[in-house]
Amino acid sequence: MLARLIRGGQVDDGLAAAERALALDPNLAAAHAVKARILSESGRHEEAGAEIEVALRLDPESYEVNRAAAYLRFRQKRLPDAVRHFEKAQSLMETDVSSPNMLITCYTAMGDRESARRAAQITLARAQKTLAQDPSNGAAMGFCCNALALLGQAESARAG
Repeated sequence: MLARLIRGGQVDDGLAAAERALALDPNLAAAHAVKARILSESGRHEEAGAEIEVALRLDPESYEVNRAAAYLRFRQKRLPDAVRHFEKAQSLMETDVSSPNMLITCYTAMGDRESARRAAQITLARAQKTLAQDPSNGAAMGFCCNALALLGQAESARAG
Protein backbone atom coordinates (compact mmCIF):
# COMPACT_ATOMS: atom_id res chain seq x y z
CA MET A 1 0.00 0.00 0.00
CA LEU A 2 2.86 2.40 0.81
CA ALA A 3 4.46 1.75 -2.57
CA ARG A 4 1.12 2.49 -4.21
CA LEU A 5 0.96 5.85 -2.42
CA ILE A 6 4.56 6.74 -3.24
CA ARG A 7 4.23 5.80 -6.90
CA GLY A 8 0.76 7.19 -7.40
CA GLY A 9 -1.08 3.90 -7.78
CA GLN A 10 1.33 2.52 -10.36
CA VAL A 11 2.28 -0.59 -8.39
CA ASP A 12 0.94 -4.10 -8.86
CA ASP A 13 -0.75 -4.74 -5.54
CA GLY A 14 -0.60 -8.52 -5.84
CA LEU A 15 -4.28 -9.05 -6.64
CA ALA A 16 -3.48 -10.66 -9.99
CA ALA A 17 -0.99 -13.02 -8.33
CA ALA A 18 -3.53 -14.02 -5.67
CA GLU A 19 -6.14 -14.65 -8.33
CA ARG A 20 -3.66 -16.76 -10.37
CA ALA A 21 -2.88 -18.83 -7.28
CA LEU A 22 -6.58 -19.36 -6.64
CA ALA A 23 -7.15 -20.33 -10.27
CA LEU A 24 -4.55 -23.08 -9.78
CA ASP A 25 -5.93 -24.16 -6.41
CA PRO A 26 -9.09 -22.57 -5.00
CA ASN A 27 -8.40 -24.22 -1.63
CA LEU A 28 -5.37 -22.08 -0.77
CA ALA A 29 -6.43 -20.32 2.41
CA ALA A 30 -3.41 -18.00 2.37
CA ALA A 31 -4.21 -16.86 -1.18
CA HIS A 32 -7.79 -16.03 -0.13
CA ALA A 33 -6.38 -14.12 2.86
CA VAL A 34 -3.98 -12.15 0.65
CA LYS A 35 -6.78 -11.35 -1.77
CA ALA A 36 -8.95 -10.22 1.15
CA ARG A 37 -6.18 -7.95 2.47
CA ILE A 38 -5.67 -6.35 -0.94
CA LEU A 39 -9.40 -5.86 -1.50
CA SER A 40 -9.77 -4.37 1.98
CA GLU A 41 -6.91 -1.94 1.40
CA SER A 42 -8.74 -0.83 -1.73
CA GLY A 43 -11.90 -0.18 0.29
CA ARG A 44 -13.70 -3.21 -1.13
CA HIS A 45 -14.65 -4.54 2.31
CA GLU A 46 -17.66 -6.61 1.26
CA GLU A 47 -15.63 -8.57 -1.30
CA ALA A 48 -12.80 -8.87 1.21
CA GLY A 49 -15.23 -10.25 3.77
CA ALA A 50 -16.33 -12.99 1.39
CA GLU A 51 -12.69 -13.94 0.74
CA ILE A 52 -11.78 -13.99 4.40
CA GLU A 53 -14.75 -16.20 5.23
CA VAL A 54 -13.53 -18.73 2.66
CA ALA A 55 -9.99 -18.52 4.06
CA LEU A 56 -11.22 -19.07 7.63
CA ARG A 57 -13.32 -22.03 6.55
CA LEU A 58 -10.33 -23.57 4.78
CA ASP A 59 -7.78 -23.01 7.56
CA PRO A 60 -9.06 -21.51 10.83
CA GLU A 61 -5.70 -22.26 12.50
CA SER A 62 -3.61 -20.21 10.07
CA TYR A 63 -1.69 -17.28 11.49
CA GLU A 64 -1.84 -15.41 8.15
CA VAL A 65 -5.57 -15.99 7.76
CA ASN A 66 -6.36 -14.82 11.29
CA ARG A 67 -4.21 -11.69 10.90
CA ALA A 68 -5.90 -10.83 7.61
CA ALA A 69 -9.31 -11.40 9.21
CA ALA A 70 -8.35 -9.24 12.19
CA TYR A 71 -7.21 -6.31 10.06
CA LEU A 72 -10.31 -6.52 7.88
CA ARG A 73 -12.62 -6.52 10.89
CA PHE A 74 -10.62 -3.65 12.40
CA ARG A 75 -11.08 -1.60 9.21
CA GLN A 76 -14.78 -2.42 9.32
CA LYS A 77 -14.89 -1.18 12.94
CA ARG A 78 -16.04 -4.64 14.07
CA LEU A 79 -13.75 -4.57 17.09
CA PRO A 80 -14.99 -7.69 18.93
CA ASP A 81 -14.38 -9.72 15.77
CA ALA A 82 -11.00 -8.06 15.24
CA VAL A 83 -10.04 -8.90 18.83
CA ARG A 84 -10.98 -12.55 18.38
CA HIS A 85 -8.72 -12.86 15.33
CA PHE A 86 -5.82 -10.81 16.74
CA GLU A 87 -5.95 -12.98 19.87
CA LYS A 88 -5.85 -16.12 17.72
CA ALA A 89 -2.99 -14.79 15.58
CA GLN A 90 -0.87 -13.85 18.60
CA SER A 91 -1.44 -17.32 20.06
CA LEU A 92 -0.31 -18.98 16.83
CA MET A 93 3.01 -17.11 16.53
CA GLU A 94 4.99 -16.27 19.64
CA THR A 95 7.18 -13.78 17.76
CA ASP A 96 4.20 -11.74 16.54
CA VAL A 97 4.48 -8.27 18.05
CA SER A 98 1.99 -6.51 15.81
CA SER A 99 -1.13 -8.47 16.84
CA PRO A 100 -0.82 -7.82 20.58
CA ASN A 101 -0.02 -4.19 19.77
CA MET A 102 -3.23 -3.97 17.73
CA LEU A 103 -5.06 -5.54 20.66
CA ILE A 104 -3.97 -2.57 22.78
CA THR A 105 -5.77 -0.31 20.30
CA CYS A 106 -8.87 -2.49 20.08
CA TYR A 107 -9.27 -3.06 23.81
CA THR A 108 -8.66 0.61 24.57
CA ALA A 109 -11.33 1.62 22.03
CA MET A 110 -13.72 -0.89 23.60
CA GLY A 111 -13.03 0.46 27.11
CA ASP A 112 -11.52 -2.80 28.35
CA ARG A 113 -8.58 -1.40 30.29
CA GLU A 114 -7.51 -4.69 31.90
CA SER A 115 -7.33 -6.52 28.57
CA ALA A 116 -5.45 -3.57 27.07
CA ARG A 117 -2.89 -3.83 29.91
CA ARG A 118 -2.54 -7.57 29.32
CA ALA A 119 -1.98 -6.94 25.60
CA ALA A 120 0.56 -4.23 26.45
CA GLN A 121 2.49 -6.64 28.66
CA ILE A 122 2.60 -9.22 25.87
CA THR A 123 3.60 -6.55 23.35
CA LEU A 124 6.36 -5.28 25.60
CA ALA A 125 7.80 -8.74 26.28
CA ARG A 126 7.79 -9.69 22.61
CA ALA A 127 9.15 -6.36 21.42
CA GLN A 128 11.97 -6.47 23.96
CA LYS A 129 12.84 -9.99 22.81
CA THR A 130 12.93 -8.73 19.21
CA LEU A 131 15.11 -5.77 20.20
CA ALA A 132 17.53 -8.06 22.02
CA GLN A 133 18.17 -9.75 18.66
CA ASP A 134 17.96 -6.62 16.52
CA PRO A 135 18.47 -3.36 18.47
CA SER A 136 17.81 -1.26 15.37
CA ASN A 137 14.31 -2.65 14.74
CA GLY A 138 12.27 0.55 14.61
CA ALA A 139 8.90 -1.20 14.61
CA ALA A 140 9.78 -3.08 17.80
CA MET A 141 10.93 0.19 19.38
CA GLY A 142 7.61 1.79 18.52
CA PHE A 143 5.68 -1.17 19.92
CA CYS A 144 7.73 -0.93 23.15
CA CYS A 145 6.93 2.77 23.49
CA ASN A 146 3.22 2.17 22.91
CA ALA A 147 3.13 -0.62 25.50
CA LEU A 148 5.16 1.32 28.06
CA ALA A 149 2.92 4.37 27.67
CA LEU A 150 -0.21 2.28 28.25
CA LEU A 151 1.40 0.62 31.26
CA GLY A 152 2.03 4.06 32.80
CA GLN A 153 5.74 4.02 32.13
CA ALA A 154 5.86 7.01 29.79
CA GLU A 155 9.30 8.06 31.09
CA SER A 156 10.72 4.67 30.12
CA ALA A 157 9.10 5.03 26.71
CA ARG A 158 10.70 8.45 26.19
CA ALA A 159 14.12 7.18 27.33
CA GLY A 160 13.93 4.44 24.69
